[in-house]
Amino acid sequence: MSIMTIHSFSPKEDLFYAEKIKVALRAVGNKLLLKNNDSTSLVLPIKEISDYKFELSFQQELAIDPEDLVAIIDVELKKASLPDNYITEVIHCNTKEVSYSYEILGPIKENEISCLGRKLPTNCYTIQIIMLKEETHSLYNTMGNMYTFSLLVLLIILIISSTLLQKKRREKKSIVSSNQIVLGTLIFSPDQQRLNKDQTEISLTAKESELLAIFAQRPNQIVKREQLIKQVWEDNGVVVGRSLDMFISKLRKKLGKDSEVKIVNVHGVGYRLEIINNGNS
Repeated sequence: MSIMTIHSFSPKEDLFYAEKIKVALRAVGNKLLLKNNDSTSLVLPIKEISDYKFELSFQQELAIDPEDLVAIIDVELKKASLPDNYITEVIHCNTKEVSYSYEILGPIKENEISCLGRKLPTNCYTIQIIMLKEETHSLYNTMGNMYTFSLLVLLIILIISSTLLQKKRREKKSIVSSNQIVLGTLIFSPDQQRLNKDQTEISLTAKESELLAIFAQRPNQIVKREQLIKQVWEDNGVVVGRSLDMFISKLRKKLGKDSEVKIVNVHGVGYRLEIINNGNS
């Protein structure tokens, strides 16, 4: 994970600014690790990657609580007598998507920062802090308002999209749940989250049941990884492929009760539920 900072000072301030920001960022890194109950892994040397741009790296992945992040950065910048005009963005290392962001223009006010209660799970993140020039404060005030408005519009779009997708998924689930589905010699009951083979009952988790319901709607057809992740994990924020692979692996073991029903990996694309001699396919 890395933290990047940009700022502009007078020539005299330039001489010691780099050292001040390095001290502040190392303190930020140490406190973030302690919040993860990690007192042994290293805060790697701070890198000045260009003029007034610094990078803070960690030896291990970590979880980030936005409320802790905001408070720690605020405290350490104040201790170092650094400006309180900046934008912070938490970026996922792999997807390069912004997982969390906020803007500060002056002292932090109560309820000024949104989404503080949504913790980011343990992973690799880049945290970019853009320190604004004093002479461009008013310009960035206007830009900040536009930025905040854009975030609100995006949030509204995401909420509406999520609601529509949830409704569509519930409708699909209600159709599937009205009947048991025959998969080879297995009987799948989506509403009861279980498989039955003869007198044997096999329990499924909610995620396993949702995944199998998607496959059951498209037997012997390729289902893309992106579609599975979107339909099953769409409301859970950032999702890594390992979560999907883990559930697919567990589902394979449970489907193994019937040798003619199996989930096949289609390299680089997704998966296919193969069913041989399925009376209901």
